[in-house]
Amino acid sequence: MYYSAPENFNGKFIFDNKEVKWLKLGVNESRKLQFQLEVPKNAEEGTYLVWINAGGSLSLRIDVHVPDEALEITPSITGIRIEAGDKAEIPIELRNKINAKLEVELSCIVPESWKYRFLDGENEIYKIIMDPNEERDITLEVETDSESEVGEYNITPYFNEQFVEISAYITKTHKGELGKIELKLIGKDGEAVSFARIVAMGSITEEVSSSSEGEVLIELAQGRYDIEILKDGYYPKEIKDVEVKAGKTTDLGIILLEKKSYYTDVLVTNPVVSFTFGKGNPLFKFKIENRGYRDDSYKLSVSLPENFYYRFKETPDSAESLSEIFVGSGKSKDVYLEVIIPPNAKIGSYNLTLHAVGLCGTISKNLTLNLKGEILLEVEPYGGRFLITTEAGKSSEFKIIIANSGRGAPITNIKIDAAAPVGWEVFIEPEEIPAIQPGDSKNVIIMVLPASDTIPSEYKVQVEVTSDQSAVKEDFRVVVKERSYSPLVGGLVILASLISLILIFRKFGRK
Repeated sequence: MYYSAPENFNGKFIFDNKEVKWLKLGVNESRKLQFQLEVPKNAEEGTYLVWINAGGSLSLRIDVHVPDEALEITPSITGIRIEAGDKAEIPIELRNKINAKLEVELSCIVPESWKYRFLDGENEIYKIIMDPNEERDITLEVETDSESEVGEYNITPYFNEQFVEISAYITKTHKGELGKIELKLIGKDGEAVSFARIVAMGSITEEVSSSSEGEVLIELAQGRYDIEILKDGYYPKEIKDVEVKAGKTTDLGIILLEKKSYYTDVLVTNPVVSFTFGKGNPLFKFKIENRGYRDDSYKLSVSLPENFYYRFKETPDSAESLSEIFVGSGKSKDVYLEVIIPPNAKIGSYNLTLHAVGLCGTISKNLTLNLKGEILLEVEPYGGRFLITTEAGKSSEFKIIIANSGRGAPITNIKIDAAAPVGWEVFIEPEEIPAIQPGDSKNVIIMVLPASDTIPSEYKVQVEVTSDQSAVKEDFRVVVKERSYSPLVGGLVILASLISLILIFRKFGRK
């Protein structure tokens, strides 16, 4: 059996639902065959002849007619009211009107920044093949832009060259509003991951931290962002191309973070210590946190300047030192670093480096020790006497010694002043000293002149020494004695009294 047809016209013989090339018949036997002819898509309208030969011949005249519309398109919705940023699903029924298979390409024209897709059940489609006279239901899903203004918009789905028009009315816009991203972080153990850093990178960069419950909320301008999640002790996580819509919330759901086997952090409470000579030894406090899911032990050491020494302690007052410490998974321990300063150390800033070595690797922390000199300003009288004896109206001087008994630092801008009783005069030489180096001293002369009418008694003169670093006050006792000619005056008074008595006796004695 064979056939003859125009070019690109394809035919086949069907018997018992199967294509056959030949058929054997018995005497007086007959069978029914079906001949199928496929007309090419690009065939022009007109009449075509087809010859069939099967022991005899038969001619068929085929009239080809192309319908104006091969599809019947029936949307179940032609107008919809929707809020900006929301999605709308529009069911559409298609029917193939021609007596042949039909390939249909699907497309749609939507407003700028809107999105669409065609769905066949849960599958996204863009091209289908329909059997002759087949009916099929598909869904057009349209996602509006959050910043679309209130008003009416056209949606035009195309099926090959055919199309229908659907109206969408935006009832509310979110233009200018921020969008949100929500997510929750948990570890493999199901526990919330708190205080992780979440960085959103796009048209802007925004960083937030997860809450104690592992919850995250980021507010962003509309756009697309890459999300990076960082947490010490966990492997980083990245989520690409997350869309944020104005006025809407994008929920990323639960994000699982994987903890590292070994991870440790060293937190120094006081990385910079200022310390003064002569007051014991400086202490640094730090915490070792094992944030991995396995236990670890750490060997401790410090890089120090020459002749400096150290020891690690579990408490500030402990006499025992340690060089290694064990910290269980998820635990932490406080450790104290005591630095022993050599006696000849110079004043200044020293850099130290703390090292903790475990299975997690080596963690190093930089420390700074600011070594300050000891300030000790002392004032004392020459010879150790705080008592001065003088007379009214007569000056008397005494020396004081001003000493810097501290270590490592000079005393600068020293000023000497004295407070005396009213009417007294005090002279100081020198009144100012620029500086006294550690271990040195300076002599100062103080002259006191009591008022001439000062009653003999004991008085106080207070000497005050001030500097940029310190100040000292010392009290000195001044004893004012009677003047040295007082006995002579007394004798003269007595003599005058005797002479007066003698004269009186002579004049009145005989009566």
